Amino acid sequence: MQPTVRPRGALVDTFGRVATDLRVSVTDRCNLRCSYCMPAEGLDWLPKPQLLTFEELTRLVRIAVGLGVTTVRLTGGEPLLRRGLPELVAQIAALDPRPRIAMTTNGLGLDRLAQPLADAGLDRVNVSLDTIDREAFARLTRRDRLADVITGLQAAADAGLTPVKVNAVAMRGFNDESVADLLAWCLERGYELRFIEQMPLDAQHQWDRASMVTQAEVLERLAERFTLTPTGTNTAD
Repeated sequence: MQPTVRPRGALVDTFGRVATDLRVSVTDRCNLRCSYCMPAEGLDWLPKPQLLTFEELTRLVRIAVGLGVTTVRLTGGEPLLRRGLPELVAQIAALDPRPRIAMTTNGLGLDRLAQPLADAGLDRVNVSLDTIDREAFARLTRRDRLADVITGLQAAADAGLTPVKVNAVAMRGFNDESVADLLAWCLERGYELRFIEQMPLDAQHQWDRASMVTQAEVLERLAERFTLTPTGTNTAD
């Protein structure tokens, strides 16, 4: 058995896995109020002086890159709410070695920022979208902004932030019966759809495992309309 060779100073967890991805939350603020994430009235945001500056964030990313991190993902809250975000992307893109830079967003504001972010060095985006039904979207997010998300997705594709990935959470009694519709919609537009697990992040503590939709159930729904072929690849990010 050959010994495992790891870079000196690599980030290794207790299971021997080497970390190469780093998630950077640039803000805790969000402009949606998704029912599985936060209460309708929102949360108490961090005071701005407590947020790390772009220089401080870049310094931390530089240290992580020196330890073997190759991909940096910007998250939030909603990262597009952080003013001047393309400047942070440019600072990270200037690092040597340069990490790949991705972002997870709800898509609001991408119509304005997709091209500036791409020009600054952003490589691609994941956009959270659980349904393409306007009424259902408004009920889930407590905001009637589906059209803005769709416009943002197109702007991301036009800016070359590809492959544009869509993250969806399947929820029992809400959108579990329409997952095939969402997949068809994404395929028509060249977006890659991923169904992700709903995490217990809700500040109101209403997360209930019984409402979760299993992988097997999602696959069963999709197989009713599509031929599913395992690829053997991991598309976790």
